[in-house]
Amino acid sequence: MTGAEYIAEFLSRHGCDKVFLLTGGACAFIVDAIARNPKVDYYCFAHEQAAAMAADATWRVSRNVGVTMATSGPGATNLLTGIACSYFDSIPSIHITGQVNLGESAAHLGVRVRQAGFQEANIVDIARPITKYAVQVRSGDELRHELFKAYEIATTARMGPVLIDVPMNVQQEEVGAHIDAVPPAAGDTGLDQEEAEILANNLTSFLRGSERPCVLFGAGVSLAGVELEAAKWLEGNRIPFVSSWNALSSFRHDATNFCGQVGVYGNRGGNYIVQNCDALLVLGSRLDNRQRSGNTKNFAPDAKVMVFDVDEEELKKYEADGYETRCLDLVHLPEILSRTEFSGVAGIWTEYAAGMKANYFNKDISTYASRHNTLSPYAVVRQINGLIDEEAIVVADCGANLCWVYQSFFRTAQNLFTAGGNSPMGYSLPAAIGAAIEAPKRQIVCFIGDGGLLLNSQELQTLVEYDLNIVIVILNNSGYGIIRQFQDNYMDSRHEASGKGVGLADFSALVGAYGIDYVRVESVDALTPELFDRRKAVVIDTILGEGTLIEPKLEMGRPINDQFPYVDDAAFEAENQFVTFSRTR
Repeated sequence: MTGAEYIAEFLSRHGCDKVFLLTGGACAFIVDAIARNPKVDYYCFAHEQAAAMAADATWRVSRNVGVTMATSGPGATNLLTGIACSYFDSIPSIHITGQVNLGESAAHLGVRVRQAGFQEANIVDIARPITKYAVQVRSGDELRHELFKAYEIATTARMGPVLIDVPMNVQQEEVGAHIDAVPPAAGDTGLDQEEAEILANNLTSFLRGSERPCVLFGAGVSLAGVELEAAKWLEGNRIPFVSSWNALSSFRHDATNFCGQVGVYGNRGGNYIVQNCDALLVLGSRLDNRQRSGNTKNFAPDAKVMVFDVDEEELKKYEADGYETRCLDLVHLPEILSRTEFSGVAGIWTEYAAGMKANYFNKDISTYASRHNTLSPYAVVRQINGLIDEEAIVVADCGANLCWVYQSFFRTAQNLFTAGGNSPMGYSLPAAIGAAIEAPKRQIVCFIGDGGLLLNSQELQTLVEYDLNIVIVILNNSGYGIIRQFQDNYMDSRHEASGKGVGLADFSALVGAYGIDYVRVESVDALTPELFDRRKAVVIDTILGEGTLIEPKLEMGRPINDQFPYVDDAAFEAENQFVTFSRTR
């Protein structure tokens, strides 16, 4: 086999039977090898960043590793935004880039020129900060070794993307017929018994004496594949729990003790519970500033906090906060939980959590649409939530669009996801395409903003090319709503580059140019089952008021339990039953 043929065969034997790409001269040999291998196929995208976002979605949908391929120079650099999505959210993916022949490279000249070969770029060093591993292979032997190594790195410990840069001469080099196969992941053999006992005792001690415990369910739990066991333990012990956004697809939202997502755009009731607890157990969440706010001292101020996470570097940042931390591959979490002794939750705390849930969970507390007689994005999302399949795949984009979906979507068995950490505009369309290719029998719903769609609108052609049945819902607020709301608060409503200067697309004409059905919606009643029962793609353009707000939303200088729109002082004091907070004026 040549190096190119080896890559194709290696991918096929590891379940990576779909490669997302945009071709080019430096990767043409590998593309040709994939085409000649009957066990793997390629899908053409119109932009490499979209291919990388689709590959990111592959793992989120099926637990198969997504793969991209790109040519050297601009093809490789175009992958970066999508790669960053996988890196920040711990999603395994493999990115293979073609490179100029080694004999034509800058390194071969032995001098520090910017470029020697045409479209040569040092993609390995460029991508290294946003990959778990990035390497250029310089021979057939290195290709065999590094492809094996990269796949194993991507799929173990805290997972993430890897990049292998393959010069054209290595693609053509004979490498032999033997395939170095990464062994399947071994079953969970359990922790060392002594270590397991120590961790369980640590957790027992942490919970002992707590009257107001709360658990923050993070995405690391589901990345480890133990979300069902964790949810069962929480329900069995009746501990109120909240979640990070990336964990919202890890459990059913009708769980009795689930109280909502937390943070800057979190559920008001869930935030009250976190802020009033006396012990907060964090499972697999990195507690970024969208969860704790910019002032970490205001987060769960009366609570002792314990964090379990697979990444030691993430845990180091909590030293200044005084949190207890334990480094643990969460695949072993069920073993720890099963050994943990817990005496139960105080009745007064159970009643408080139930009250906060009754007041705020799965409730629309927004005010803008009713005050201005416009279409509410929350009403749109709730209506669609009730119309789609229980097994549907739902992809949200970024900004206000993302907030509206995640604040109001009630998950039963749907797969709801977004690129949580990187959160680029335009992610949800190519991610939905990747999901549709990976899971062709499932219903796919893509929520996106009018701004976000323009960043990857070229992929409407990819959707048409492969005849993908995707429902694209535009939450159309005529500009960049999350930025306008920020400007309203801090810049005297000067909507520079968020309204002013931002061209508004004619989506009917744009979508029609690709031959895709377009439906304009100005009322919730127009969102009917028929729109979602089609067997072909459709774009549903829901027309919102230009000033539609994200509600609730935290503003600067306040703790997460004091969100806009503000409750009055008496209500604020009553709902913070256990901890006293002074309010910023």
